Amino acid sequence: MLLNRNFFRLWLSQIVLTIGGGFMQMGLIELFRVRGYDVRVETAKFSFAVAIPGLLLGPVAMACLDRWQRRSVLLISDVLRVVVAVAIIAWLLPLLNGQVEQRDLFRVYLLVGLIGVIATFYLPARVAVLPNLVASDQLMQANKIFTTSLAIATVGGMALGGFVAERFGVGVAILLSGVSFLVSFGLLWTIQMPPHATTGRAKPVFEEFVTGCVYLWEHPTALPLVLLNAFFAFLLGVLMIVFLGYAFKTLGLRTAGVGYLGAAAGVGAGIGLALLGRGKAWSHSGWVSFFQLMLAGAALVGLGLTTQIALAALLVVVLGAVSVTVLIYIDAKLQAQVEDARRGAVFAARGMLTSLTMVVAFWLQFGTEFFKQTKAPVVLLWLGASSGVAAVLMLVLLCRKPAA
Repeated sequence: MLLNRNFFRLWLSQIVLTIGGGFMQMGLIELFRVRGYDVRVETAKFSFAVAIPGLLLGPVAMACLDRWQRRSVLLISDVLRVVVAVAIIAWLLPLLNGQVEQRDLFRVYLLVGLIGVIATFYLPARVAVLPNLVASDQLMQANKIFTTSLAIATVGGMALGGFVAERFGVGVAILLSGVSFLVSFGLLWTIQMPPHATTGRAKPVFEEFVTGCVYLWEHPTALPLVLLNAFFAFLLGVLMIVFLGYAFKTLGLRTAGVGYLGAAAGVGAGIGLALLGRGKAWSHSGWVSFFQLMLAGAALVGLGLTTQIALAALLVVVLGAVSVTVLIYIDAKLQAQVEDARRGAVFAARGMLTSLTMVVAFWLQFGTEFFKQTKAPVVLLWLGASSGVAAVLMLVLLCRKPAA
């Protein structure tokens, strides 16, 4: 597969881009830590700014993307990312140089929100361009390579970004993220592909959304899978923020240590992918989601009860394995069971619902005093219990009869 030069360039560009995103994230987290900001609250605001455009602009992306050349969307997006990274450094430079003691972060969040706008168009274009680069019988293998590599790149970027930000400074970490976006642009520029067909006029956005909702309600397995995806997105949204407070205050780690725990999640992702790849009939069973939620719940409860770094790292490995297998399982089942004529509407509805749950998860942690005042281990216990309840509800949904 990697001998396909166009696919290889796209694959490599996404690895570089993902690592660069980790540098940006860990650079800002280190800024929050060393400047005395509340890391949980500010990271929640940062994540909220990234997630909200997916909810607001998802229908627009659905209506417009098929009118444009996908390679052009990817190229323009990377250029805009470079501009945003430079703008963030320019705004933070007086603070980083010690010229001022504090700097209003609202403009940083506006710039981060632009990255969210870019991602709203970029991510579906990246998925859609794959069939233009590889044969249809190689799509499954191509998707598996992407999922595995990007999971590793995500946690690798966090580990490297945390180390660089702590040792060499916030500015260096964010600057390297901008360089990675530029490298990604260069790799995408070398992809040679003929122009693909585009749609002159798209189906009305609202009609597309309603069609997807009706189809979801009538489909025996699509609705449970979309709801599972939304719940897991909410779970990850809360966990992303709470985990920082847990790592810094409960485990006593610094930014680099958080990155290393992220690497433990990457190890778990690799283990999960290996198990899923070796699985036969059981990996396609509807019961998989039930056991995934129960295992995630047990790991979250364990995190909430321990203060030992080694045990926490082991439980993070378990969560990493569950997370990656949940996402692969959902995508594979939806692609296999949803008819082609309705697939776009279903995935559009899933994307908007996922964005909604992520936005709520992030808002709860910076917009409500209750969550801000609740200690991280307690929230982890709540998440574990919620996963158990969700597992039971998932069984009920999976056992329901199709609509007549």
